Amino acid sequence: MSTDTTTPVLIAGGGPAAIAVLLAASRIGELPRLLDEGLVLVEQGPHIGSGMLGRYVINSDSAAETFVDAITDNPVPELARLTHHPLVEMIRNHGRLPLPLRVVADFLDIVGQVLTTLITAHPASRVLTGWQLKSLHQNVDGRWRGYLISSDGTHTQHIIANKIVLAMGAHQPEQRLHDEMVGEAPLLPRHAGRVMQSDDLLSPDGITRLRAMTAGQDNPRIAIIGGASSALSVARVIMRDMADRIMPGNLTLLHKSRLKLFYRTAEEAVSDGYTEFHADDICPVSQFVYRFGGLRYDSRDLAMQLMGIAGAPPEPRLRDVQITDDNHAEAQAIIDNADAIIACFGYRPRRITIIDAHDHPIALSADAADGCLTGPECGILNAAGQEIPGLFGLGLASGFRPTGAMGGEASFRGQVNSLWLWQTAIGEKILHHLLPPETPLLVPTPRLRAPVLEPARGHLHP
Repeated sequence: MSTDTTTPVLIAGGGPAAIAVLLAASRIGELPRLLDEGLVLVEQGPHIGSGMLGRYVINSDSAAETFVDAITDNPVPELARLTHHPLVEMIRNHGRLPLPLRVVADFLDIVGQVLTTLITAHPASRVLTGWQLKSLHQNVDGRWRGYLISSDGTHTQHIIANKIVLAMGAHQPEQRLHDEMVGEAPLLPRHAGRVMQSDDLLSPDGITRLRAMTAGQDNPRIAIIGGASSALSVARVIMRDMADRIMPGNLTLLHKSRLKLFYRTAEEAVSDGYTEFHADDICPVSQFVYRFGGLRYDSRDLAMQLMGIAGAPPEPRLRDVQITDDNHAEAQAIIDNADAIIACFGYRPRRITIIDAHDHPIALSADAADGCLTGPECGILNAAGQEIPGLFGLGLASGFRPTGAMGGEASFRGQVNSLWLWQTAIGEKILHHLLPPETPLLVPTPRLRAPVLEPARGHLHP
């Protein structure tokens, strides 16, 4: 049976990015107005909060204290009271130390419970768990008709919304293994049966699967492809959980760009003997070196060992090979001789079918290999790079690039996946579009902290 619902705002997704919009609203005192205006939040799982974050067996690459910023001094009493929760007190006591992602997930689930209560208390708003947005069709009046299907596939419904926020997470499509050149050739189909993606390796059964893949070798040779935080995290997990089988030199990190280290000041970097940066690599707002492009915490520690920075002891099990125009043959030989290959190619946003008012499918910028899901105002981009009216997005792999007061190094060319920014400046950008322009949004100046970066799935890693 199909039913129709009308709402001003539809938020598709209930994970860290989706609830970040609500937390951003709460921080600036606009959550009651947002809920009074009316919204529907759709999540395919049984509850909102952490999404898939808790499945990753690594630490965050951000300070513990940044995770509780959004509820600290929050104008919403129910959220502010969470500061006294034992888990929140434990997180705050960790200060600038990282946290296991499963702990971050537990915290976000607690926040999700409170937000669910707040949403359901407003007659104009509701949470639909156990439902998934499958497609969007633009009406002639400019509104969007969303087609939803229940998680068990037995029910459908339509929701008509003025504005849509897509926060449905990201994935690692297998097609990239066929398309992206590494050395002299793509990984698939040439190395079929020997390739895993980082998302799989960092899941609870990832090492079990890797052990099975290399079961015929006493001292397996493993190649890790990538130079971002996820690749270094993969290396750490393999050395930690397969220590009995990794011999010196048998684990190789292959990457195209040089490794970059985050530092809080240029002086601190230079004192450690790290000088591989210039003025364009320093954030003008925070003065951090490689604020967005630099490795942090566990990944940074391992990179420092590989680079010999600050007297870090060498790691004999892992060798570091940067792929250049001159060594493609060497890189190809490493890959060809590997018993297992871990591809750390990053993430792409989850895609749904979007149809315009003339019943034509809308191609997105994100459909291209190097395309972004969203533009500078967080609007969803079509293939021509134009924002589609009424559609907004945020989250892992959305492609947002900060400018102006958000800071960041001028040399940065990637995309920022920052929970802290989702809950502050990025979330506030979206709120400007969602809320009626009756009164200007009250935007407080956030306390400056190192942003919560997620170069791979949820390094919140997410």
